[in-house]
Amino acid sequence: MTEFLQLIINGLIVGSFYALVGLAIVLVYKATHIVSLAHGQLIAFGALFFWFTFAVLELPLWLSFLITAALAAAMGFMIDRFAPRPLIGRPLMAAFLATFAIFMVLDGIFQLILKGLFKVIPPFLPVIRFSIGDMTIPATGLSGFGISLVIFIGLAVFFRYTKLGLGMRATSEDHQLAQGTGISVKNIFSLVWIISAVAAAACGIILAATTDIGYSLPWIIVKGLVVALFGGLDSLSGALVAGLLLGVLESVGAGYLDPIVGGGLQDVAAYIMLLFILLVRPYGLFGQARIERV
Repeated sequence: MTEFLQLIINGLIVGSFYALVGLAIVLVYKATHIVSLAHGQLIAFGALFFWFTFAVLELPLWLSFLITAALAAAMGFMIDRFAPRPLIGRPLMAAFLATFAIFMVLDGIFQLILKGLFKVIPPFLPVIRFSIGDMTIPATGLSGFGISLVIFIGLAVFFRYTKLGLGMRATSEDHQLAQGTGISVKNIFSLVWIISAVAAAACGIILAATTDIGYSLPWIIVKGLVVALFGGLDSLSGALVAGLLLGVLESVGAGYLDPIVGGGLQDVAAYIMLLFILLVRPYGLFGQARIERV
């Protein structure tokens, strides 16, 4: 029983990171109806920005966070200006492929910066471990889990109770109707890209603090895409639930089934989960089924 609970705890911690990645994808989709792969690089470059300011320039922690957030926001704004926005009115697949092209271009730059090495960020989160009976909980992972929940709660409050948040919700429902009520849809698009870019950068910082910055970091966007599709592309709460579920599924599967099947289940758990939800509920666990009259 102790081993099972330990696997659950480990899965929830990892799942909170997946949920943040899915959150960034859902934010963009809710407003623009575009599925973005570019956020994989926003995660990676957010981690790089923080590494450079905190580890190389040795700036204070709070200033490193602010500079990283500002650079990530600028990067998200530029991506919106040069890729999705010129394709407004075009098929959504064109915008999706544009975000993939951005991902690949930035991935080349990311690999050139790394040069096959890992970038290590000095510890800035607690490195101790808490013990509950025979179980251990790393403070770093627990801090990351808490930060992820704070981001989700903060965005939920923002969307529900602020004027900008209400404008973003209106835009996500109907672009033309929102435009007719005086909402600048293009400005909302830019704001969404900025917010999602900052959320992706926060995810990159947390991941880099636990696993360092490596060549595979941007590809966590694949797990984020699975999370967004499973929870529902228009549901923030769905991204949280799906991310935690995927983390637990990977952890428990690796702990109990890998010894039986010879390993590798952790790598395919996400695709098993995705296949299941597409067969049973194609619009996601908490997504809205939209009926269109042809």
